[in-house]
Amino acid sequence: MSPKKIVAASDKAGLLALDVSKLMIKNRAGSVVLVDGREKPIGIVTERDLLKKVSASNKLPEDIAAKNIMSSPVVTIKAYDSIEIAVALMAKNRIKRLGVVEQNGTLAGVLSTDDIARKLVRILADDYNRYGHLKAMLDL
Repeated sequence: MSPKKIVAASDKAGLLALDVSKLMIKNRAGSVVLVDGREKPIGIVTERDLLKKVSASNKLPEDIAAKNIMSSPVVTIKAYDSIEIAVALMAKNRIKRLGVVEQNGTLAGVLSTDDIARKLVRILADDYNRYGHLKAMLDL
C-alpha cells in the first residue's frame, strides 16, 4: 500500500464527477474510493472512469453523479493478505487498484500495481546488494 493519504469520499452529499476530479487533482491521486456511512467502500472512481464514462455521456462533469460512474463493487483484499493474493486478484479482475480493508470491512487503503512494482524493485535491489558479490563466483 502506498504511504499516501487515502483519498475517500462519502456519497451522502450527492458527490459529482467534478468533485471527484477535484479531489484527485488536489491529492495527486489516480482514484477516489466512495464509502458509506460506516467507512466501508461502495465504489471506486478512477481517472479512466472519468475519461471514459463522462465523455461518453455527452454531459458536463458537474451534471453527473459520482455514483453513476463509479466501479462497483470494489474488489478488496484484507490488510493481512499477501502480495501474491493481491496480484492474483488484480489479474483475474483486470484491474490496477484494489481496496484494502480491515477485518471489520472499513477502508484501510488502496493498493496499486505501481505500489507493487516499487516494492519489487526495492526487494531486487536489496538482493543484488546483499548477494552481488557472488556474481564473480558464478563467472568462473
